[in-house]
Amino acid sequence: MKYLNLILSLFVTISLFSQTNSEYQTPSKQQLDSLKTKLEIIFMKDQTFRRIYIEAENKLGKDSDAYEYFWEVVEAQDKVLEKEVTNIIDNYGWLGISQVGRLANGTQWSVLQHGSISSKEKYAPLLKASILKKESQPAHYARLIDRMLINSNKPQIYGTQIDYNSEKGPTFFPIEKPEYINQKRKEIGLEKIQSFAKKKGVEWNINQKEK
Repeated sequence: MKYLNLILSLFVTISLFSQTNSEYQTPSKQQLDSLKTKLEIIFMKDQTFRRIYIEAENKLGKDSDAYEYFWEVVEAQDKVLEKEVTNIIDNYGWLGISQVGRLANGTQWSVLQHGSISSKEKYAPLLKASILKKESQPAHYARLIDRMLINSNKPQIYGTQIDYNSEKGPTFFPIEKPEYINQKRKEIGLEKIQSFAKKKGVEWNINQKEK
């Protein structure tokens, strides 16, 4: 009976695995070219307003109704783009760099960054699987996870989020177990926190431990 239960459990696991890996369509070369173009256009739409928001703030006034409307338009567009990108991922899985190039690949992350918490949670595992195959950029996954945690008032894991409004100057938002952060960063292919901190002008003096 013990072995029967083990076999049944194994069968269920294999069945679920097969379903997970067969649920996505395999795009043709022509479809990939079309998806690449579509994602690059989505990226342009995602970034256009964000490239001029400082100018809009200066011209309209940070507390003006016009500036509030500016961001209402951006947020409305974010929802449209999120739907377009998640539809692509639902059909084809997370598209890698070798399939659509770095820009189109990064668009998936960029749009999710501005999307809902539910979408971040749903698609983050697919992004992680992609970076472990070296098909996506590690920093994208780290920033997605860290921002999601910080926005939920939880400590970040990879140390990608910096508070530039601190009275002490640029400083990291709280980090979970900072003495082990280099191990976490190494797992997904990120450089050591000391190097990252130096580039960002943030002080780092926490010694690292090994588990």
